[in-house]
Amino acid sequence: MSKTLIQSDLFGHKKGAFTGATADRMGHLEGRSPSETIFLDEIGELDPEVQVKLLRVLQSREFHRLGDNEPRSFGGKVVAATNRDLPREMATGRFREDLYYRLGSDIIHTPSLQAQVAGDMDELAHLVRVLVQRNLGSSDPAHVEEVMRGIEQGVGCDYSWPGNIRELEQCVRNLLIHGRYLPPAAPAQTGVLDPLFHKMRNVEATLDQVVSAYTAWVYTQQGSYARAAATLGIDRRTVAKHIEDT
Repeated sequence: MSKTLIQSDLFGHKKGAFTGATADRMGHLEGRSPSETIFLDEIGELDPEVQVKLLRVLQSREFHRLGDNEPRSFGGKVVAATNRDLPREMATGRFREDLYYRLGSDIIHTPSLQAQVAGDMDELAHLVRVLVQRNLGSSDPAHVEEVMRGIEQGVGCDYSWPGNIRELEQCVRNLLIHGRYLPPAAPAQTGVLDPLFHKMRNVEATLDQVVSAYTAWVYTQQGSYARAAATLGIDRRTVAKHIEDT
């Protein structure tokens, strides 16, 4: 979304403020009372210009619609979320330090989905049960078992869930509707094989080292032991052993 549309969404706009602004519009910040809270997701993605304007709102409790000079008030609270490392973003100049400290009076760090489940099938089943309820209106054990079986047979119980809860939501939806889930391909990690190629040029690598390095590379592409094993035509234990040997 462009920074103009983001600002329009937050602050509102006046008719004619930009192309497509055919009528006045109230933004999400306008008219909020002290008892109301607005949730800003992916705060780390905000354009620097929008960061400045949001900081002013939090400091002065006033803002202007795009294309309008009339000040408007904001009385609510702000809760923000991001999957970015904001201290690192501040160090590189991509996120304002003053906005970070204005927002960060209370910080809650949530672990990734992979860290939450970490091989705990009961925890994964609990999340699946919640998502089945959300999709079907009931958490029928038969549907939960069907989804869990699809996960185990499809991506494997050790899958890393790089897309976190959103990917699990899509996985559950696909399994309920289509009976299968194929995750997007993981980004290539060409550096995994660099040490091996160096050894091969010097005729130092044994056949076992070549096989182990290639198995590790396939694992990084597939994201789970189950998918790597299916791709290579070997069992999961063999995949795990080769990875340990790299």
